[in-house]
Amino acid sequence: MQIMKKIALALLGLVPMFAMAHPGHHHHDANFWTGFIHPFTGLDHLMMAISFGVLMWSVAKQWKLIGALGLVTALVAGFALGAQNLLPTVVAEYGIIASLLLLAVALWTKSNQILPVAATLLATFHGVAHGTELAMNGNVAVQILGMISAMSIIYVVGLGLGAFIQRYVPNGKKIIGALAAIVAVIGLA
Repeated sequence: MQIMKKIALALLGLVPMFAMAHPGHHHHDANFWTGFIHPFTGLDHLMMAISFGVLMWSVAKQWKLIGALGLVTALVAGFALGAQNLLPTVVAEYGIIASLLLLAVALWTKSNQILPVAATLLATFHGVAHGTELAMNGNVAVQILGMISAMSIIYVVGLGLGAFIQRYVPNGKKIIGALAAIVAVIGLA
């Protein structure tokens, strides 16, 4: 079993380009569907939204809706900051890594308020990365709407996974936290 963990970790280390979804946008064909599909093609998006959903499921009932609204608000604010080039892309990428690490810590601890709020704020960096890249595109609003729609769906999947984990998987939050940390470490490569 230990050797399988080492092999899996080594294989993950060989594919850092799959971890971060930000390079390689098709600026010429920006539409709702390219924005919608994009979050499903990068581990950073998937892990952030799923981990965030699992975290918000576990903190308090009222945080589930607040989490969704906070995530959407943070992404929109990030898109706006990025479109104005107020933060360099490299800062956004490190912010994304920080958001995944913070989610990992939050899932490993019993934080009820500070870490979920911080995770929401750090989601802004996911929006900044795309706002910076898409600012030159004329049809960016529709693509952003697609991305936010997809991220909201992934977040709801995370809520469902959180409910499942809480009921059936005793250490499930820690497993999701570990996966988020792995994706963050791959992002550093």
